[in-house]
Amino acid sequence: MKIRPEILDHWPEVRARLPAGFDLEATARLRGAFTRVREIKNAATLLRLALAYGGLGMSLRETCAWAEAGGIARLSDPSLLERLCKAAPWLGDIMAALIAEQAKVPAGRFAGYRLRVLDGTSICHPGADRATWRLHVGYDLATAQVDQLELTDIHGAENLQRLTYAPGDIVLADRYYARPRDLRPVIDAGADFIVRTGWNSLRLLQTNGEPFDLFAALAAQQEPEGEVQVRVHEGMTGTPPLVLRLVVRRKDPQQAQAEQERLLKDARKRGKQPDPRSLEAAKYILLLTSLPAATFPPADILALYRFRWQIELAFKRFKSLAGLDSLPAKKPELARAWLYARLIVAIIAEQIAGQVPDSPPSGCGNPTG
Repeated sequence: MKIRPEILDHWPEVRARLPAGFDLEATARLRGAFTRVREIKNAATLLRLALAYGGLGMSLRETCAWAEAGGIARLSDPSLLERLCKAAPWLGDIMAALIAEQAKVPAGRFAGYRLRVLDGTSICHPGADRATWRLHVGYDLATAQVDQLELTDIHGAENLQRLTYAPGDIVLADRYYARPRDLRPVIDAGADFIVRTGWNSLRLLQTNGEPFDLFAALAAQQEPEGEVQVRVHEGMTGTPPLVLRLVVRRKDPQQAQAEQERLLKDARKRGKQPDPRSLEAAKYILLLTSLPAATFPPADILALYRFRWQIELAFKRFKSLAGLDSLPAKKPELARAWLYARLIVAIIAEQIAGQVPDSPPSGCGNPTG
């Protein structure tokens, strides 16, 4: 999917792709995005300007020139900047409504379950030496569409509660989501998870509450794939124990060596020695899951987790092909408006193109994250 400049030359088609029943005028006034008729005559015109600026990557001056040449609006770039800053929350509402509309598509099922992936990606403003914004994305593997999306500043932590769950959901997430108090709410919602974990991500116990020696369990595993029941220490009292399955796969020697070399290289950059436990854990893939062993043996858990690669394609489309990684604005309100507008156009362009990810790459691949 590539955003093409011609998309806004077909405004009726773009307008038809907006969420059904979403009243642009009423919501714009409610959000304070459109309060009076002056240079911009209505909320639809304000949206066209926002999509030209954020969605197509025009500068403020170029957007004003384009609008005047097309008889859409006549205003100065400082005036446009002010209007776009005020419109950011409203643009976020439009984006959320588009995502909600996509989520209504009947979800495909795997043995009666709906597969979803949760991940986050960082975005930087110009000249920043670190991430400025974080995009939290929920992705439905059956429909090959984003079904939830949230934009936060860099302090918005990655956690499983970024998604809303329904019974029958299985969420796949990497090791950054293995947090003790985020796991139980997924189960309470009737959903399940497969979450990658590190050797020190969580405090794991035996099912009876006694200390659990992870490395002894790894050394004792005879087969390439196996599992053991563990209890997660949540730091809370008065709740029943959270007992999960820890599924383990021993990597082949080449994979293990590559990960160990990466850890050694990172440690050298920081002038430190890697923890020996990290080097040992690099030989294994560790997955925590709430799925029942009778229905999902370890091989199935590992196979399901490999589907995470598809969200990487979604990020590639959003950040590279759609230009989401070329944020030009430093002012927070304007940056939000640009990002929301960019996402709106990316979603609509993808719908028009009808593009969905192809089947997984040949071979079983390797879980990442």
